[in-house]
Amino acid sequence: MAPSLALCASQPRVLRSASTTILAAKINGCDFPREIVPAMNFPNLKKLTLFHTSISEDVLHALLSGCHALESLYMAEVSAAGRLRVSSPTLRTIIFSHSSSEMLEILGPFIAAVSNILLFQGISPASSANLMRTVKVLALRSSADKLHAVLNILRWFPCLERLHVTFGKHHDMDQQNEPQHDPLHPIECLEAHLKKVVFKPFQGYGKQVEFARFFVLNAKVLDKIEFEAYNHYGIEMVGYEHKLLQVENRASRHARFIFKTISY
Repeated sequence: MAPSLALCASQPRVLRSASTTILAAKINGCDFPREIVPAMNFPNLKKLTLFHTSISEDVLHALLSGCHALESLYMAEVSAAGRLRVSSPTLRTIIFSHSSSEMLEILGPFIAAVSNILLFQGISPASSANLMRTVKVLALRSSADKLHAVLNILRWFPCLERLHVTFGKHHDMDQQNEPQHDPLHPIECLEAHLKKVVFKPFQGYGKQVEFARFFVLNAKVLDKIEFEAYNHYGIEMVGYEHKLLQVENRASRHARFIFKTISY
């Protein structure tokens, strides 16, 4: 069994004595003090989970800097003053979840917003030396009218192969979409790497269909798109969704479209 560490509802001072052989760590309900920064070192840690944890940007940066083999990072309900910046040359999977955030935020290489959404325009991902090419899997939460923001995020992950989108509640049904993708500035992962996209929960309303349709028409090497829905999709309903999604015009001719029923 792989060595693992689980901390819950306490300050993580035990990290000072944690073994360098730890491969997985789950930290729940902890408050990271600043003085612990120099003591954190997990050279062999591959999977890190932070849940209901309070951590500053400096402490998170120090923690990730001490994880030289980190491949998977999961952060849920993490609180911080301001923003959290994630920077790691080895990460392959990143999952962020926060009940008060609709989206992720880009500022520099990659930032997860824990409060408001701010997309800074003036940044040129294509010219950055800090693109996260090691990341193959990305899961994010978005409202269906934030396609443009999601596309901005995808520019930072040129080698992304799997994208999981969890749709939030749709309150602004009449809100107009943001400016759409400019074909003169292609997104690398859509051109050559993205193989699988998962949308959930897929309810089939207008903005969700528009969001999903973009990937149908622009992801050129897709193998599969999964739509996870609360309602059962019969043959007639699947056919109807195919028309709305313009499946006949899909960019990847061998892409498969799968509708799955999930429980509440």
